[in-house]
Amino acid sequence: MNEILSAVFTLGALGLLFGAVLAVSSKLFAVERDESNEPLIDVEAAENKRMTALVKCSGGVRAKRKFEYAGINDCVAATQISGGLLECAYGCVGLGTCVSSCSFGAISIVDEVAVIDYDKCHGCERCVLSCPKNIIALIPYDADVHVCCSSVDKGGALRKICEIGCVSCRMCEKVCKHGAIQVNDSLAVIDYGKCTGCGDCAEKCPRKLISDANLDKGPKPIDSDNAQNASDITE
Repeated sequence: MNEILSAVFTLGALGLLFGAVLAVSSKLFAVERDESNEPLIDVEAAENKRMTALVKCSGGVRAKRKFEYAGINDCVAATQISGGLLECAYGCVGLGTCVSSCSFGAISIVDEVAVIDYDKCHGCERCVLSCPKNIIALIPYDADVHVCCSSVDKGGALRKICEIGCVSCRMCEKVCKHGAIQVNDSLAVIDYGKCTGCGDCAEKCPRKLISDANLDKGPKPIDSDNAQNASDITE
């Protein structure tokens, strides 16, 4: 009898010890898991920072078409045919799949390209997920300056297929006093953490592609002189 009780007490003690070890291990693992998964944490959402969607394309009627599309009125369906109806592989298809995905009426198609109404946008990310070209991204709502292009084609090739796309002339990069805009892979990209919204890059851009919220919400029309200047300073 004493041997049985001794065995029971021994097993109980071992069980408690094992449980304690598991508890400590789980706690340590949880801490390590939180640290290792830090990129998955939406810090901006946690800080209640408002975000809005940006369509990184200004092509639409200014972009050259490969063919006239007469199929289902859906961007995903259209991209199944030769990658889409535009010569630019990065251009907005313009058939409104993002419009259908938005529950807040924040997106419309203007001149065959999707345009965001920033005041209506809730940053829900549905349009981001619905776009087959992956050209919609969330940015800070209070950001003033935007590069509305996604093409990484070289300037010479881009000019042949789009009247307003970024030709990587680097004029915006040179004029920025804050190092907030750089040309990477033939495309100007804004670092919103550094951008002060001064608008110098928007004013200097020869293609009038960069938008400044203090002036307007979209790219300004280009004229022949600006277009020629862009051609002269790019490859």
